[in-house]
Amino acid sequence: MQRAPALALARAELAGRQALAQVELSKRAPDLTLSVGSKRSEEAGRSQAMVGISVPLPLFDRNQGGVLESARRVDQARDELAATALRLETELALARGDFEVARRQAQSLRDDILPGAQSAYDAASTGFEYGKFGFLDVLDAQRTLLQAQTLHLNALADAHRALAAIDRILGEDHE
Repeated sequence: MQRAPALALARAELAGRQALAQVELSKRAPDLTLSVGSKRSEEAGRSQAMVGISVPLPLFDRNQGGVLESARRVDQARDELAATALRLETELALARGDFEVARRQAQSLRDDILPGAQSAYDAASTGFEYGKFGFLDVLDAQRTLLQAQTLHLNALADAHRALAAIDRILGEDHE
């Protein structure tokens, strides 16, 4: 479950929002500016080297709005990650349940119903050949056999759909 694509996407979103929060936190500290240059003095007839430092004082703007907004976005991303994990766990549990039901149904049809339907059809066909059963009895046995085969194939299809849903949730590819 930890490798699920939806969870990876939610984790990446959380990491991105945490990085933005760090950027907003770094904006609270003022940026120092260093200036270096020269100045030509006409009176003295020479050039003077000048060095300057500028330190803005964050008396009123400490980027509190940006920090608060980024913290809210990180919280929102955490909530989205938790919601995604819960949604995926629920979907996975449902898909596993669907798979198990379909698998058991297909197995029961294959082991119990299909052999009995095949046996009834074979007996009706043989009895018709010997004149013991009518043609409608053979058709009825054949219809029952075809219905059982159809149910078996539908159960197998349901099992494969559930398995595909499990693979989609987990981000796996079973070929």
